[in-house]
Amino acid sequence: MKIVIALWLCGLPIILPAQIQKTFTSPEALFRLHYSDFLVNCMSRTGGSSYPDSCQSQGAVCSAPGSDGITMACFAFPRERFRDNDQFVAATVFVAEIKSARNQKTCLKGSQNWFVISSGPKTTTINHVAFREFEVGDNWAGGGQSGPVYRTFHNGLCYELGIQEVISRAAYDPERDKPLTPEDRAEVQKPLAQVLNSFVFLK
Repeated sequence: MKIVIALWLCGLPIILPAQIQKTFTSPEALFRLHYSDFLVNCMSRTGGSSYPDSCQSQGAVCSAPGSDGITMACFAFPRERFRDNDQFVAATVFVAEIKSARNQKTCLKGSQNWFVISSGPKTTTINHVAFREFEVGDNWAGGGQSGPVYRTFHNGLCYELGIQEVISRAAYDPERDKPLTPEDRAEVQKPLAQVLNSFVFLK
């Protein structure tokens, strides 16, 4: 998994469809980020109450599993790009507020409900703000999800940023049940990492 994180954070030369960069500003203008219009905005529901297909999974695809956060922004890689691959379910980047973490110590400790793959004193800096870095995940019969999660305590609020990738292990067709190639993974991860790295506090 450490190799995957490295791919998220480095600029691999991959070819993506023509993209227009859009700006997302949170309600009350607490933070801002940029995202490609190629991605799916999971906060925009379709048909009244249904989430876009790219944003649906058995797990909490728009948050880290077990975080109990309030999602403020979430963007997904379009599932139809790999519609012929049953193993790929979803990949998202999200921003959430952890209301249960009322102080810096609790916030940076992480959630007691996480299945933690790795943690430690490691920190990551995003636009001059230090975040505590974890890697968390979840597993269930026939699938699972995992990815890096970053927490910081800012102006009295606990923020959680992260990238989660969901895979299925329930397919039975060997032609459709294939791991993504390194090139495929880079195509998925790069636009999500760009969103994460564009995050900036406005207040």
